[in-house]
Amino acid sequence: NEKVLENFNIAREAGGPGKKIIKSFNVNVTKNTLEVSLYWAGKGTIVIPTRGVYGPLISAISVTP
Repeated sequence: NEKVLENFNIAREAGGPGKKIIKSFNVNVTKNTLEVSLYWAGKGTIVIPTRGVYGPLISAISVTP
């Protein structure tokens, strides 16, 4: 229940489509459970105005024990 990033803008951070971002965080895992929660901040478009580059903002999450 610890918020690590607040108001993170993935589009600004990447600097353009098709560019990867890697963020690393150290966490303590208890009772063999790691919970990752992603919340929509209510920002962005719900209607695509024109044909362009649209796709998943998050394509992978990996965990290294």
